[in-house]
Amino acid sequence: MANDNPALIDSVTGEVVDLPLEKGTRYRAKLDTLQDVRKEAARVYREARSGLIEAQEATKLVWCLQAVGKLITESDLEKRIEALENQK
Repeated sequence: MANDNPALIDSVTGEVVDLPLEKGTRYRAKLDTLQDVRKEAARVYREARSGLIEAQEATKLVWCLQAVGKLITESDLEKRIEALENQK
C-alpha cells in the first residue's frame, strides 16, 4: 500500500480499497499518470455507489480528476511536440 490511510480488501475483487478519511484529514493519492487518475476515479465511483460519499461530492471529485487527466495529456503532448521539433 502506497499510503498510511486505513484500507480494506474487497472480498469480491481482492483489491485494496482505501476507506474514507475523517473530515479534515489530508488524503493523498498518486495522480502522476492517466492510469493513476483512472484508478482514483474508479475508487470515487465505488464509494458513491456504496453510499460512502454523496453523489454530489463524487461529481465534484470526478470533475477535478478529469481536469488533472487533461493536464497530464496536454503535458505529454507538449513534450512530444518539443521532441519532434528538436529532431529537425
